[in-house]
Amino acid sequence: ADQPGKQNLTFRYAPNPVSTGQFSTDGNNGLVYTASLDNNGMKYAVRIQATVNGGTLNNADGRITVKEADEVIFYVTADTDYKMNFAPDFTDPKTYVGVNPLETTQQWMKDAVAKGYANLLNEHYKDYASLFNRVKLELNPTVKTANLPTAQRLKNYRKGQPDYYLEKLYYQFGRYLLIASSRPGNMPANLQGIWHNNIDGPWRVDYHNNINIQMNYWPACSTNLDECMLPLIDFIRTLVKPGEKTAQSYFGARGWTASISANIFGFTTPLESQDMSWNFNPMAGPWLATHVWEYYDYTKDLKFLKETGYELIKSSANFTVDYLWHKPDGTYTAAPSTSPEHGPVDQGATFVHAVVREILLDAIQASKELGIDKKERKQWEHVLANLVPYKIGRYGQLLEWSTDIDDPKDEHRHVNHLFGLHPGHTVSPIT
Repeated sequence: ADQPGKQNLTFRYAPNPVSTGQFSTDGNNGLVYTASLDNNGMKYAVRIQATVNGGTLNNADGRITVKEADEVIFYVTADTDYKMNFAPDFTDPKTYVGVNPLETTQQWMKDAVAKGYANLLNEHYKDYASLFNRVKLELNPTVKTANLPTAQRLKNYRKGQPDYYLEKLYYQFGRYLLIASSRPGNMPANLQGIWHNNIDGPWRVDYHNNINIQMNYWPACSTNLDECMLPLIDFIRTLVKPGEKTAQSYFGARGWTASISANIFGFTTPLESQDMSWNFNPMAGPWLATHVWEYYDYTKDLKFLKETGYELIKSSANFTVDYLWHKPDGTYTAAPSTSPEHGPVDQGATFVHAVVREILLDAIQASKELGIDKKERKQWEHVLANLVPYKIGRYGQLLEWSTDIDDPKDEHRHVNHLFGLHPGHTVSPIT
């Protein structure tokens, strides 16, 4: 407060409504809430401690009450018992269970309070700035714009007023969000990044593999945030073993794949729905695997490619080859396939062919760089050479389907058939 004794407040923690737990005191200035989720029993703990300058503090009845203090600092730690598992045993109910969150949060709290607010802030800044400050961006620096609040900038921009600083800010804000929500050893950024202001949210705050999680990571390497890609690669690794079962059970194929939606407990199958025009996406796995190659392509970390990346890419390419329909005329096509969230089911959707091209090109190049798997590479090259080509429709458009059924009035928000343009590399606006 800017005057002595003016901090009078009550701190409450509202428990997750889909869990069962209890409050207890944590020393004489804190609270701890321990609980488990109702649906899968995952345990978690949340600790809150407060320190005050002046005044009094009470932590009874599941709340922290401060009266007539000059300053209050809150420390919060939280954790679950979740354990990342690259080889889950689904017969073991503890296959995703690891640490004791009561113990981890207690140690973190002890360390944080010992360091104090100023040191924690300084540590955070050094850690964040070491990544953020790698990239500087200037757009038309000779064009000066007024120093306006962001809300006003957006309002003006929507009216067509150029604002190069707003574009620069947007670029760096995206980098900041990824730095803050995707760091090695943790899960990748979900559809809301990492934070959400409710228990549930749009698309269940999950990992949607039909563009959403991928879109979070499109600019990661190109904006010099290679480390922020590692959580995505770890997440992909957790999908491989269950994804092998999905590939075999649904498609009789080698390798692995995932579907439109996945989670941190090895879910890789299509969602339960009769409408396959949006739900059917067997190329979600190969699309994810293209990010593995992208990480290598930027870092040139041959050790990573050899020990981790190549097997993910190779097994994805093998799934792709097995999935395709080898037609009597010698060509290959993806049947059945669809453009995610934009039906109908087709015998060769352009989106799927674009993903197929990308993963096969990645696998071919990866095998060359490692000097291995010439037999598989020959098969990948054969399929790639005989894949049904992209086609131009009656409006001069890139076909989205195997036949010319595009509707020029269609304003669907997904433009999946442009995958080959971006993030893929098989369509060029120049050539």
